[in-house]
Amino acid sequence: MKKRVKLTDILTQRSLSSVPLEIAQYTSSVKSDVPIIDSVIEINKAHMVMLTRQGIININDASQILKALNELHLGTNLDPRLEDVHMHVEAYVIGKLGEDVGGKLHVAKSRNDQVAAAIRMTLRTYLLEVVQALIELRKVLLTRCEEYSKTVMPGYTHLQHGQPTTVAHLLLAYQDTLERDTERLMETFSRVNLSPMGACAFATTSFNVDRELVAELLGFNGLVENSIDAVSARDFAVEALAEFALIMTNLSRIGEELILWSTSEFSTVKLPDEYSSTSSIMPQKKNPVVAELLRAKTAHVYSDLIAALTILKALPLSYNLDLQEITPHLWNAYEVTLTSITMANGLLKGLEFDAQRWLELLATDFSTATELADMLVREHSIPFRTAYAIVKKLVQKISSEGKKITDITPEILSAAVMEATGKKLRIDGETLLKALDPVESVGVKRVTGGPAPIEVLRMRNERVKKIGVDEQWCQAQLLLLKEAKSRLHRLIKKIEGGERV
Repeated sequence: MKKRVKLTDILTQRSLSSVPLEIAQYTSSVKSDVPIIDSVIEINKAHMVMLTRQGIININDASQILKALNELHLGTNLDPRLEDVHMHVEAYVIGKLGEDVGGKLHVAKSRNDQVAAAIRMTLRTYLLEVVQALIELRKVLLTRCEEYSKTVMPGYTHLQHGQPTTVAHLLLAYQDTLERDTERLMETFSRVNLSPMGACAFATTSFNVDRELVAELLGFNGLVENSIDAVSARDFAVEALAEFALIMTNLSRIGEELILWSTSEFSTVKLPDEYSSTSSIMPQKKNPVVAELLRAKTAHVYSDLIAALTILKALPLSYNLDLQEITPHLWNAYEVTLTSITMANGLLKGLEFDAQRWLELLATDFSTATELADMLVREHSIPFRTAYAIVKKLVQKISSEGKKITDITPEILSAAVMEATGKKLRIDGETLLKALDPVESVGVKRVTGGPAPIEVLRMRNERVKKIGVDEQWCQAQLLLLKEAKSRLHRLIKKIEGGERV
């Protein structure tokens, strides 16, 4: 009958029983290890299968260890006296099987390569979740883009009216920004999904291990080959943090514009009630609280990124306990980013743009001035810089008189050209009206990437295709991970049944 080992015995064996609890709590990583529990257990299983295939551990012992690992279900309240999740797993197996068998679990591996592998496994799943969330947000933007393809609005530079554009043109810009975020995450996935297992503490092992097999069984696409680099590299985590920070930057910009447009001064967008709140004292208030938190929560992710960079700065190779302090920042940044994408999705799905209000703003501005200058160049061969000066002076004059740009008549424009150049032009009234009309101004801008509805819809349809490609990529990665897990579990069953693998 196997002698069961108690936790107190394991603590004593590891010289941990005399460590004061406050020191154990200070140095332990158990709180931030919770997200990697399942990954750590899978790593131990894959490692045991490899040890069995390589003849390093006999089938009988491996079968018992694998059965114990299959029965292991760690909760979230891990004991800080055992330092980390890896020690909890080993303590459980030894406690169940005794040290003669359970003590073989840790052959030819270290907590250093295990934790690096577990972080990568958990992070790759998180990256796929964020990619999927971004894809859903991009779908919302493209749906709204089609809906508002002909809704003309002022385009802004320096937060001042520049030229007319459309709501769809602007939404498409958001989509394209988030598309690049998606692509960056996909690229990072390829660098995250590499296995450090077999590096052990940092100098590998004298056992004849098969690093490639463990990598395949865990769904990795390859190895972090250099064993020192394998255990000490956290640039993959910083890369993910930087991308989370950039995503939050882009969401924050969206939030800021929605906040501005929902003010009484703009009144061009109505935010969904459920994404807003009222005041505790002012009953008329509708505060854009979700959009505001898209701005504020960005700071949390920035601080996580800076913390990770600061931890790594001047850190010598190979492994140092400093590295465990990066992990909570990584998990926090992921959670904030994912929830923020979800909030932005609902916010953009439920808001309503006021097309009439946008037109009212356009009617009082001079945003078609550039088109008027372009018309003089196109129709009358006036040099652009000359046309620019003519229109600028004319706009200043009619503005000082309290008039609108649409008050410019062919006679007024002809007189302005005569004063500036000495040339007498015959201005066509219909051509002038089209140049001054913001809807017409937008419609003629059919250059690739421009705001003309026909061009925006072309771009929108291309983006729909790209989303399909990104979805296929994501599903392919998930399938590969699922297939690797299935293969691992098939081999485990063979070993438990006494078969050689």
